[in-house]
Amino acid sequence: MITVRELTSPNRPWIHLLYLGMFFFGWFYAPPEPVEAAVSLAAMAGFIAVYIFAMRRLDWTVYPAALVAVLLGLVLLPQTPGGGVYLVFAAAMLGRLRFTAPVWAALAAVSVSGAAAMMMFAPTPLMALGFLGLVAMAAGGSAIAARNERQAAQASQTQARAAHAAAEAERQRIARDLHDLLGHTLSVVTLKAEIAEKLIDQDQDRAKAELQAIQTISRDALAEVREAVIGLRGRSLADALADAVQRLRDAGVTARVSGADQTGGLPADASTALAMVVREAVTNILRHAEAGSVLLTFRRDGAHACLDIIDDGVGGANPAGGGLSGLDARLRSLHGALRVGPGPSGSGSCVEASLPWAGGGHD
Repeated sequence: MITVRELTSPNRPWIHLLYLGMFFFGWFYAPPEPVEAAVSLAAMAGFIAVYIFAMRRLDWTVYPAALVAVLLGLVLLPQTPGGGVYLVFAAAMLGRLRFTAPVWAALAAVSVSGAAAMMMFAPTPLMALGFLGLVAMAAGGSAIAARNERQAAQASQTQARAAHAAAEAERQRIARDLHDLLGHTLSVVTLKAEIAEKLIDQDQDRAKAELQAIQTISRDALAEVREAVIGLRGRSLADALADAVQRLRDAGVTARVSGADQTGGLPADASTALAMVVREAVTNILRHAEAGSVLLTFRRDGAHACLDIIDDGVGGANPAGGGLSGLDARLRSLHGALRVGPGPSGSGSCVEASLPWAGGGHD
């Protein structure tokens, strides 16, 4: 459906139909007979239908449509000089196409036939020259309008692709964040629920404390999920390290942190990304590692911030897993890297993350 904006845009061919009004100029000083007027109006209605059909398609149908316009002009020109407007329309229609050899040949045919008809029926050769000038202007103007329309369409497509890419990137970000947040939190909640179940008949006070901890963890997780969805989450690495130690110890795993006091100058995006690494690594340790101890080390290595998480568990951490692969993509987007392998002693697992320390810290 053609909108009002398309009808009035100078880059679209529809507003040019107003030029058909030039056909009626001759009727002011030489009114036609009723039959002649009826035939002329019927011919104009048919031409408008052909014009709209061809301009909507902009393919080979433009050539027969231009031929119809030329024939109308040649038939009506002996009756009224306004018939020449159809010949100008033929040139304008051809100008909407890309200028190939067939288009140039068709334009030449329109020019020659129109100029010859003008010389035959117009009172002076000057009108023939004026006609050729109008043909050139119509074809050139249509070509410029068509180019502008194509460029606008390409720009619109580029914007649409960019918007789609941005939406997809945001969807992937939310998916990664929710996985990192919920995977870790639900593992801890499950662990604490199991502890509370075991203690409820032995130590009700401690079981109650575990249940209260579950409430606190759940509230914190809900707040973080909300922040992740709206893109405002920015938990610091220092907070994540402190939380990881507490969660590991609650699970009976010995946990030590080194270098937490050096995280203060880390840029916010790097701090958040490394915090997510801590959460994912600790989640995997609690789920799969069966570790007895974990060492989390943060350090600055030249121009890079480095984080090492080493456990003495059963090993076998999979760098292609959903969580770690998502973190790898996150770090690479910040020009960082993630490496997963066995611990220094050959057993357990070691997760190494590094990011450029741009704009923060000191030597």
